[in-house]
Amino acid sequence: MKNKIGFNLVFALLAFPIGLALSREFDFHNFTFRKPALGFLYLFTFIITIILIFKKRQSSQ
Repeated sequence: MKNKIGFNLVFALLAFPIGLALSREFDFHNFTFRKPALGFLYLFTFIITIILIFKKRQSSQ
């Protein structure tokens, strides 16, 4: 069987509020995070959830 790119709804629902929190934490005027440690934590978890949303499904044989 072909490997298909799957869309995981659970991780999409997790990525949405993390992305909103990330945008609130980022200061667009100075291009910095207001609290750098929290901002990088939000950024790291947001990137991981985006990767897990579009992860390829394992093919069963």
